Amino acid sequence: MNLLDLGPHMSDSFTLGIDVGTSATKVLLLKTDSTWEMDVWPSTEGLWEPLRNWLGNRGQYITRVGITTHGPSAVVIRDGGLCGRIIPWHETLPEQCERPTEGDQRLPPTRAWVPARLAQWELENGLIGNGIAVQLKDFHNWQLTGIIARDRRSMRGFGGEGHFYLPQSVIGQVTEKGSALSGIGEGAEVICGCDDLTAGVIGLGVNANVLFNLANTSEHVGVVDGVAQEGMSWLPRIGQLPALSYNATTHDVNSDFKERNQSIQGLRNKFSPREMWIGGGFAMNPELVEARDAIYKAGQEVSVLGIAKLARRRPLAIIFGAGKVGRGFLAQLLNRADWDFSLVDSYAETVEKLRAEEDWGVYNLTSGTTERLRAREIMHIDENLDGLLGKADLVLTSMGANQLSEWANMIRKPLCNRLKNGGLDLVLAENHPRPATAVRDALLSGANEEEKRLIDGNLGIAQAQVLRSCIEPTDQQHPLTIQVQDHWTLPLDGDALRTNINIDGFEPKPNFERELTRKLFTYNCVNAMVCYIGHLAGYKWLADAANNPMIAELALQAGRESSAALVAAYGFDADEQQMWCNRALAKYQDKTIRDPIERNARDPVRKLGRFERLSGPIHLCIEQKLPHQTLLIGVAAALRYPGATMDETLPTGEAEMRLESLLASESI
Repeated sequence: MNLLDLGPHMSDSFTLGIDVGTSATKVLLLKTDSTWEMDVWPSTEGLWEPLRNWLGNRGQYITRVGITTHGPSAVVIRDGGLCGRIIPWHETLPEQCERPTEGDQRLPPTRAWVPARLAQWELENGLIGNGIAVQLKDFHNWQLTGIIARDRRSMRGFGGEGHFYLPQSVIGQVTEKGSALSGIGEGAEVICGCDDLTAGVIGLGVNANVLFNLANTSEHVGVVDGVAQEGMSWLPRIGQLPALSYNATTHDVNSDFKERNQSIQGLRNKFSPREMWIGGGFAMNPELVEARDAIYKAGQEVSVLGIAKLARRRPLAIIFGAGKVGRGFLAQLLNRADWDFSLVDSYAETVEKLRAEEDWGVYNLTSGTTERLRAREIMHIDENLDGLLGKADLVLTSMGANQLSEWANMIRKPLCNRLKNGGLDLVLAENHPRPATAVRDALLSGANEEEKRLIDGNLGIAQAQVLRSCIEPTDQQHPLTIQVQDHWTLPLDGDALRTNINIDGFEPKPNFERELTRKLFTYNCVNAMVCYIGHLAGYKWLADAANNPMIAELALQAGRESSAALVAAYGFDADEQQMWCNRALAKYQDKTIRDPIERNARDPVRKLGRFERLSGPIHLCIEQKLPHQTLLIGVAAALRYPGATMDETLPTGEAEMRLESLLASESI
């Protein structure tokens, strides 16, 4: 059957989420455009038959499955089948079955966690022996795939060994038997999944430092990335799932509106004041949401949507360069757009440190908040590039302009293997006047005819403008922390792209060559004036030099000279160009950004190149017959930086004399 015969909405594949709750079962088809369809029925009606009836032909277009269920329960698989009955979380626990919890989770002794439920199972059935203890969602996963898998997050307080997977990991595919049982197409991937509490937090999309309220039959209040607190449950980070600190309500499930709100307020008071996001069946009552002074984020779909989001194959970006821009800008934009990303770096020490810590903080200098980021993989550039690039939906670089040609030669073969499967874009976030040309020339120079055909036909190479400052941590911060400016856009060459990059903050622009030139000849030009003259004046920090009145005036005047040439050559608006100069200087004068001059001034040979930030504007001024005396002072200052040389000679004699006079003045 032609896919389009089933209607326009069927042209996309689906991710299936399943949430088997205490009272209701919810199923949700998540589409690639993030819209979804859902159905609900009483859990007493079972799972598979109602699911088959609801899916119909759509089951053949499911690519991923994620299941969450109520817990902690006791389920045992032995000798290829379910052994004993499934013991649910809400049964009264026999007194002789109380057991302590194990592992690094913090679980108050107010509920029967998994070890206690397993003791109850053994009381009824005898020793588990060679049976495997799992949760209800794991039992359903086993029915679909024939594979026994469990995750430590859901096995509350159980410290056994074997059959453990990360919640987001694919454990197997739907078998022929599983397909006949469920109506899901054979071969669909099934993830290990997670508990319904965590699935609900994913469904809410809760940020760090926001309070969540999952308002279902049993209600929970807590925070993401919280620390363990006395009397509260605490779940450590696992895989892609954040740490959670929370408490559950203790009121009767049939309690009225007022009693529920009082109970929730009691839980809320245990946390510092902060806004609260709410989702769940009870959240569909606007009066309840208003009475709790909460922000509505989701209804009864919250957990089933969350498990579907966890199951959905997220697009994968590979970032070459695990430095400040790679981790402090590119990775953050990708993470917020719900992309996976892997980091590749050439420095073994950097790779080892990131692997040891697993994640890092991005500290926003304006808001004072820190966002934790984690890469899917962290690799050294000499490792399996073929396997890594083979999975890539996007490749980005922020490794340093001097490495681009060597890098292009290194990745040519694995890149061309990936291009056999379709189009791919490279986005180059580099301080280089023409990085796309450099990379394309390097790729083609050593390529055979087939590789040239693939590169020309399937590869987009787009230059990007990095306008966010990303700087080193303070002595009080973790060494891997990156401090960043509150800037959220990455303009790039839209004409060069071969795929549709749908990432918030990425701004494809036409005629990008002139945009890149404008950025280099204004922002980077002003920066060079400040840092090289500031270095000679004895400044250590960029902002201190930029706030010196004389250095600021020189930097602005150089920007104006460059801008006049840009306006004449490219037709930019003169007033807008003046604003660019002012914004550039204001950025470097921001004292919250403690950026050392040394970081900005390093690599002076490249920065004195013919098409770079100082020589480039000078030659454009010469072409347009415009003055450029202040820009020449910047060149004279740059030539005094350690290791600086130039391939060409500019008439800097008069500029040298004026620079000497400026350096001798009291203001500097």
